[in-house]
Amino acid sequence: MAIGIPGLFDMVTDSLLISIFVPLTIISMGGGLPFLLESRRLNKIESSLPELLEGISTSIGAGLGLQQAITTMANQRDDLLGLMLRKALARSRVTTFDAAMSEFALDTRSPTVQRAFNLLQTADENEAPLADVTFSMSLEYDRLMRLRNKRALDLKGHALTLQILMAALLPSTIGFMFGLFAGPESGIPMGLFHPSMLLYFTAGSAFSVMVSGVMLGKSLNSSIWWIAPWALLSQIIYMGSYLVSSLFG
Repeated sequence: MAIGIPGLFDMVTDSLLISIFVPLTIISMGGGLPFLLESRRLNKIESSLPELLEGISTSIGAGLGLQQAITTMANQRDDLLGLMLRKALARSRVTTFDAAMSEFALDTRSPTVQRAFNLLQTADENEAPLADVTFSMSLEYDRLMRLRNKRALDLKGHALTLQILMAALLPSTIGFMFGLFAGPESGIPMGLFHPSMLLYFTAGSAFSVMVSGVMLGKSLNSSIWWIAPWALLSQIIYMGSYLVSSLFG
């Protein structure tokens, strides 16, 4: 067996498991990308909500009604939330304002935005002091977003550490040890042992991805797509570290 980069390519092409995981990784990344983009879209929308509510409160305090205040904010904002509000207000010309706002909240696909606009509509129907209500809501949602972002940042660090440990550090360490003491030129039939190790690292990567998804509050459907890329990474790191370290064995 060749040593170094040629040996790595030989092992990749000779391994049935890696030959399966290469196309599977491409497919999986294509399937997981929409979930990633949707998560980023929701974060953009929800992070803009406190500022929107504060602007609505200021406009109402200046003497505007709820519909006028929302229209003013929609025209002033050039972000995704403002764009969606302008589309909803355009639809309100053929329906009603309340129906358009309900449809807007549903279109965001954000439970946080849906709750906020349901509260706004309820407060408006009950003739509550909207300026005070929206200002209080902006403060509460701003505090909620800060706490949620801090928690997500902390958990992302823990989740990434777990995935790096299982998919990079562990296979590189074991591959390095095997390469030093049982390299291709040692005469030890490691070719019979590698498939079992690749399966082990695949299972470890799958475990780390699923646990990380649970930690971050992601759904099973969004997490499962990233098993194949991390598993392939762990397999390549294991075999690469084995062959590279065998040069020094």
